[in-house]
Amino acid sequence: MSNLARQPRNFGAPRLHFEDTINADPISVRDTILEIMRRLQSEFPSQSHGIISTEIVLAEVLNNITEHGYQESNLGDVTVSVLCTDDMISVETRDYGLPMPGLNPPETGLVDIPMEVDDLPEGGFGWFFIRSLSSHMEYRRSGSKNIFCVQIPTAREEPDKMPDTKPT
Repeated sequence: MSNLARQPRNFGAPRLHFEDTINADPISVRDTILEIMRRLQSEFPSQSHGIISTEIVLAEVLNNITEHGYQESNLGDVTVSVLCTDDMISVETRDYGLPMPGLNPPETGLVDIPMEVDDLPEGGFGWFFIRSLSSHMEYRRSGSKNIFCVQIPTAREEPDKMPDTKPT
């Protein structure tokens, strides 16, 4: 079952809320991720798995918006909202960049990894990471606005639920 088909879970009262509108440029993205990580680590020091997963997901999502939605023009706003409870971190982004092709996040799996470092592909891992680290994700286009939501559990998933990422 794809993550898009999973139902969002209600995890209780939020203990941390962050929202900011930033420019879609690499420096603003980096600074925002650092601020969110600082707040999460301060409020939830024992939830390192969920915090690390959130950092990876945030970096992938915000970089996709910057690179693909706004085509690296550094012109455009992204609103980032983070809501955190003891069990879940929920991230929502809103932007006015280009829509996702087919109005859906790409369905990508992990490609075969070449054994030689020089042969590693430049990209293609982002959506795999987002899907692997989230328990729910949803994308919609409302008028000219993209809205992307993802929920990341703070507890580590069971090993048999994580995809096999070993090269064959």
